[in-house]
Amino acid sequence: MLIKRILNNRPFRRFSALILIVLFLVFQHSCSNSLDNNKVSDDPIGTAIIGISGNPNVLYGNASDESVLQINTELVANGTPINFEITFSDSLPPDLRGCLFDSSQFINNGMAFVNYLAGVLVGVENVATVNISATINPADGDEESDFITLTLQGVGIIPPEDQDISVPNPMDAEAQDVFLSLIFNTIGIEPGTIAEVSISNPALGSLNDGSEIVNVPVLGSLDAGQFVVQYNAFRQGGTQIVTARIILEVPPELAALCPMPPPKDLVVEAAVVITQSVESETEPTPGP
Repeated sequence: MLIKRILNNRPFRRFSALILIVLFLVFQHSCSNSLDNNKVSDDPIGTAIIGISGNPNVLYGNASDESVLQINTELVANGTPINFEITFSDSLPPDLRGCLFDSSQFINNGMAFVNYLAGVLVGVENVATVNISATINPADGDEESDFITLTLQGVGIIPPEDQDISVPNPMDAEAQDVFLSLIFNTIGIEPGTIAEVSISNPALGSLNDGSEIVNVPVLGSLDAGQFVVQYNAFRQGGTQIVTARIILEVPPELAALCPMPPPKDLVVEAAVVITQSVESETEPTPGP
């Protein structure tokens, strides 16, 4: 009976519910991801909890997209040193993980900031993550660390479908030559970026005004861009490969602050294959 009365006691039930909520929150925090080398205080009271937010959290891996990270901590004094570091990526080597710049050196009014320049990830279907840590060193407390995970989306060129075309016979003076408009779509490429387009066999055709290599700008938006070239087919049979190439560039104002990725990793390419066959010579129409 005594136990039943205790269980039916309203203050006791409220106290029990409070204890369960506290235990749940402690358990949830203990299971969250953290840096391998995190150091946290043995005394949970007064621990300098760091909250990190990114704007944006998802970027394109084009070596030019940027995010601003904000760190909030109300439990340490102004002037407390803070350090930022790119600590991990699930699939990118260190030289392709991006760069941190213009970082706060100290906590001011409970906040600190750092800028992140996106790394390099080529391939429109690819996705990678990058972890960025913040570590504070209170003068009278233990070192504290936390991290944020940013997502990089792959960038690339989507070429038009391969083409099979018939070109007029060289002896057919009345037939019209064949011209193709080749539309290349882009994802994650800054508008205004120059694409170099070239052909593999100048004997089979030319680009635009008769060139073997042309430079055209990417138009549209970062999410959905495109560039267009015209292919002029000659009256010859064979296989023509039209290749589009873009070189990703670190913004000039950041080139001095951030290490440059290897040149070979900055190349974005795509190609379309055009197979040309020559039509048979037209037989002359017999007279009456």
